[in-house]
Amino acid sequence: MTALIGNMSLIIATFISFYQFLNITNIKKKRIINPDQSISLQFFFILLAFFTLMYAYVVSDFSILNVYENSHSAKPLLYKITGVWGNHEGSMLLWILVLVFFGFLISKFDKRLDLVYKTLTLSFQSLITFIFLLFVLLTSNPFILISPIPINGQDLNPLLQDPGLAFHPPNLYIGYVGLSIVFSFTIARFYKGTFDSHWAKLIKPWVLLSWSFLTLGIALGSWWAYYELGWGGFWFWDPVENASLMPWLCATALLHSTLVLEKRNTLKKWTIFLAFLSFSFSLIGTFLVRSGIITSVHAFATDPTRGIFILIICAFFIFSSFILLTKKASSIKEEKLISPISKEGAIVFNNLLMVALLLTIFIGTIYPIFLEIFTGEQISVGPPYFNLTTTLIMGPAIVVMAFAPMINWKKDDFFGLLSRLKTILFLSILITLIFFYINFQGPIIALVGIFLAAWLFIGTLINFLERTNYLKKLNYLNKSYLGMTIAHLGVAIFIAGVTGSTLWKVEKIETLKIGEKISLKNYSLNLDKIKKIRGKNYIGHEAEFNLYKKNKFIKTLKPQKRFYPVQEFPTTEASIYSRGISDIYIAMSEPVNDSWLFRFHYSPLTPWIWIGSIMAFIGGILSFSHRMFRKK
Repeated sequence: MTALIGNMSLIIATFISFYQFLNITNIKKKRIINPDQSISLQFFFILLAFFTLMYAYVVSDFSILNVYENSHSAKPLLYKITGVWGNHEGSMLLWILVLVFFGFLISKFDKRLDLVYKTLTLSFQSLITFIFLLFVLLTSNPFILISPIPINGQDLNPLLQDPGLAFHPPNLYIGYVGLSIVFSFTIARFYKGTFDSHWAKLIKPWVLLSWSFLTLGIALGSWWAYYELGWGGFWFWDPVENASLMPWLCATALLHSTLVLEKRNTLKKWTIFLAFLSFSFSLIGTFLVRSGIITSVHAFATDPTRGIFILIICAFFIFSSFILLTKKASSIKEEKLISPISKEGAIVFNNLLMVALLLTIFIGTIYPIFLEIFTGEQISVGPPYFNLTTTLIMGPAIVVMAFAPMINWKKDDFFGLLSRLKTILFLSILITLIFFYINFQGPIIALVGIFLAAWLFIGTLINFLERTNYLKKLNYLNKSYLGMTIAHLGVAIFIAGVTGSTLWKVEKIETLKIGEKISLKNYSLNLDKIKKIRGKNYIGHEAEFNLYKKNKFIKTLKPQKRFYPVQEFPTTEASIYSRGISDIYIAMSEPVNDSWLFRFHYSPLTPWIWIGSIMAFIGGILSFSHRMFRKK
């Protein structure tokens, strides 16, 4: 019965989405059928299918193949629920749910659209829904039955049995799947209306919403990797990590180009290009994760049929959209030239750097794939390449980002701008020297990172103070500008966090017996005991370290090494003491004779990575709320 409800819900939603797409023909006949009802029905039936699958997981209905392959009766309830999207079929259903959810939001809450434009937008959104529903029904149906019914399931990958699974994928999906609505807005605009400042105002809130959740999703994923994988890092330039970063870079560029289009009615073609590019890379990310062509801890193991199907979908949307842009480009007139020394000039410069960085990451990600396909040679493009290219490209972008908000529109005085930057330069150098005095070890390049972070932070703060007349006009400040300020400050804090975590980190790998201790910077860690532990579906060991600073007891840290018998898979549960400005990190490894192997990290500024990311998310949501719900 459960499988029947799920299948019928998907089939009905497929027909409704196709019906809504055909509603386009009614526009020419001037017999428009309001799309609100069909979009609501799509959302209802997809939501019903999703919760039906969740119910099957909760009650351990192993008559359904997807539940059997990814669950177990002994699995904790939280991971039964989150395990719904911890596999290819379930995650695709979540993907489609987010897709339809954005259409539902447009239908119910965006009152700025006239009926024709709304119908066109939601019809193209329904086309995307229809195609992906076909993909699910034909190749990735989560409601396939199995007979005879197994007694128990094969359990979920232990790495996914973590609270991170509850937060990371949904937020990430809201981010990059949400870019689909911007794509639909853009396609619809070719059929109705012109690309002008009004169009920029219509899409800007949805770009902000997608960008904000994409930021949060990436941040949550890095935090999950940090504490779960046991190596003490937050980013490894894994292909699937890159698959989420690339749409973020596109969305960042798009976010700022819409601002130029809104204020100056220019960059029309470029903004359209970025809107298409953003959704294209969300599709490319979907392909990379689900095609089976890459090996990654994040990737879903899938058969080639699914990969080919997704590749066809990607090719259809990517090529058709850019062909449309090529054909219509001559009719899109740019009304204003851009001065290099202007706010829009600074934004264009940073846009180009974002796209350049996007291309370097894309090449580094797909080059090993194509090399293996055509030559059989296997290579790995790792952190050295990505770190170098990212630093070289993002350095100038951060410099411009600090003073771009204080430059005038249209044209500004170059020498006047330089004089305004003197204070920022002085304070940035001062902060860098302070950090050098506090922590002078490590590579000199770390000071460059701190300088850039300080430059952006001070520049953003000074501009904010000047804008508010040193807080005297704070009440008159709109939430959009406040959100931008918070987001930019968050980026500055993030940069400092990345710098400290990667370049000033102190790492030790030691074997210890009970009663032994180790020193780490100004701290000492005493191994007090090691005990066996048993969870609902795992066994393992837990160490207890007493943390001291100058002989003063601070806290007991308890890293774990777990083993999941069903999947015969070990996991590492790190224990972290965070002071807000640094982390003490302990990961438990394997026993060595009568000792145990441990990894110890002292990571300066590491918490700032996620503090900065959360600030950027909050800033984006503030700007979204202002633009979406402000009075006309």
